[in-house]
Order: sequence, then C-alpha cells, then structure tokens
Amino acid sequence: MKQKLPDHLFFLSKDIRHDWARTTLTVFGMAMVIFSFFLLNAFSRSIDFFTESVPMGGNLVVIQSNLIDPSDSTIEKKALLAVEQMPAELVNRVSPVLFRHLRINDHVIQLRGARVEDWTSVFHMELLEGQWPKEFGEVAAGEGTAESNNWKIGSTVEIFGSVFRISAITRLPGSAFASIWMPLTQTEKLFNKKDDFQMLVVQIAKDADAEMVRSQLQANPQLVGKYSVFFEDTYSRRNNQIFKDMSSLMNISANLALLAVTFGTYLSTNLSLSERGREIGILRAIGFSHGILGRLLGIRALLQGFLAFCIGLAAALAFIEYHRAYSRLYVLGFNLTFSITWQTIFGGLLLTTALAIIGAWLSSRRLLLMDVNQMLKN
Repeated sequence: MKQKLPDHLFFLSKDIRHDWARTTLTVFGMAMVIFSFFLLNAFSRSIDFFTESVPMGGNLVVIQSNLIDPSDSTIEKKALLAVEQMPAELVNRVSPVLFRHLRINDHVIQLRGARVEDWTSVFHMELLEGQWPKEFGEVAAGEGTAESNNWKIGSTVEIFGSVFRISAITRLPGSAFASIWMPLTQTEKLFNKKDDFQMLVVQIAKDADAEMVRSQLQANPQLVGKYSVFFEDTYSRRNNQIFKDMSSLMNISANLALLAVTFGTYLSTNLSLSERGREIGILRAIGFSHGILGRLLGIRALLQGFLAFCIGLAAALAFIEYHRAYSRLYVLGFNLTFSITWQTIFGGLLLTTALAIIGAWLSSRRLLLMDVNQMLKN
C-alpha cells in the first residue's frame, strides 16, 4: 500500500499533538543549547577582534621587584637618577609615573600621573576629543573609561576628595587599562607627596638595541636585586595570548554544545518509539515501510531542530541587543561588542540539521528494522 505525502504529514502532525509536552520540552532544551552556541561564538569573535586591534608599546618599564600590584611599588631617587644617567644613544627619555587604584562609579580605575609633555612622546597617547589639561583640576580619561562611565568632555569626577573636570578623551597603545591621566604636578599636590613614583617608563633611543638596553638597566648596581626591568608590551602580549586561548576554548565549547542537539533528538525519538512500538507495528502492517517511517522520524527531528534553532537564535540576538544597550563588557579599557554573522547563522543551521538527523537515525534504526510480528507482540 503506497502512502501519499499528505498522509505522512497527517500522521506526523497527529504524533506531535499526541506528544506535545515532550516535544515542547525537547525543543526548548535544544533551543537553550543553540542559544549557548551563538553566545559562545559571539564572545569568541569579539575576543578575536580585541586581540587583533590592541596595539603594542615599545618602551621599557622599571618597577619594584616581586610585586603583583604596581601601586605598591616605590621608586627611590637613586634609582631614578641611575636610569636618567643612561647614555643618550641608549635612552631617549625617562618618565616617572605615579600609579594608584581608585574606585569611581563602581568601577576600579587606574590613576596615572605623568608629565604632560611625555603623554604623546613617550606614551604615544592620542587625543580623541577635547584638549590636553592646561590648569589644575583638569584630567584626561581613557577611551574605555569614558565610554563605560558615560563621561563626556566637561564631565566632572571626584578623585581622592577633589573634583576634577575631564578635558580630554584619549587612546593609548599597549595594555590600555581603564585609566585616568593627570599631570604629575597635580598628582603630587593631590596626594601631598613629591617624588613618590611607582614606576619609570623608559623610551629607548631610536637606533639602540632594546634587549641590550634592558639588560644594562637590569644589571645597574642601583637597580639589580630590587627592581625589575621589562618591556612595556610584556603584559599586553601575555594578556593577548590568554585571550586567544580563551577564544579557542569558546569555539570548541560552542561546537561541542551543538552535540546536545543529537542527544536531544535521540532521546526524544527513542522514547517515542519505545512507548509506541505496537502502534509502529500496526503502521508497518498497513503498508508503511521502515524507509517511510524513518523519513517521518527524520522530518519530525528536523522540525524540532528548526524550531529550536529559531528560538535559540532569537534569544541570542535579543540578549546581545540588551547587552549592547544596558550591560556593556569592557576588557583592558576596550568595549567588547558581541555580534552574530550570517556565516555563523548558516553554519549553525547546517550543523543543527545534520545533528538532528543523526540523532533520529541513531535512535530509530534498530527498532524500525525489527520484525512486524515481534513489534505487534510488544
């Protein structure tokens, strides 16, 4: 007895309506998996963009040894003089930096005090908006800091009990942590401390061998054993590698998450077949071949997978829009923007389709090949 396609779809619709509760749970369970796939993929892409877009610095940094927090470091006067006395053919400029951690608007922000004339020449700071601080009470805010706090030119912030006006919004290379920059004379007056530095930033001369300069500084009698000398981009490169490893892990996790679609369709189909073996035997007896029933189960799995895919994608897009509007994520002062590409959508749909079919096939192949008489006895 040859069955027509409308008959197949009729039986399929009857089966779904009969088992609507389990079908709904299966669809929403797989939708959560697909939602996770898109978020993990979006997070991975955002991290990749971040690691590719963060530039590196080329200066040397002198800091007290065996410290985790740079704000705990202290640069003695003799150490500063020793670095400043390096030959001009090796060291172009030395910039002492006052470094503090502050909490402003529930964000931990780094305050860095340095000579304004060093901001562009040594730190390669780029002015995005406004003008460099010219008088007491003016500061510069890093781009990420300003964006995360909704600060504009003219906004005021309270720092260590004093009110300051943001006169400049800037961008820096290297490990651009959330930061506020202040002229060194202001920081000394604000904290009532003179010559209180936490690090020295050393600009290497143009034609000098950077590693040789670093080695000479590290071996200087005034620095050896007490201070560490490292390249400014050491932390940046280390952080970049950490984020690249994290991105790879996110990609692997995203693809592994989709494997749950196979398990979802496998369990749903297997339970349906196990509970209704006799009904399937009757369908076989009236003319439904195991090939036709296999296609019906495949269509059922595809329908579940497609509905789950649409729900998961919609939820992921809604979450990303909410994240962009109300809960932005900042890493090292940079805003990580999540996005889902058409390539990811089509790739996810293809994988969902394939895994749904595999799940249905794995669960149905044994039962559908059983003898009809044996199925009717169950």
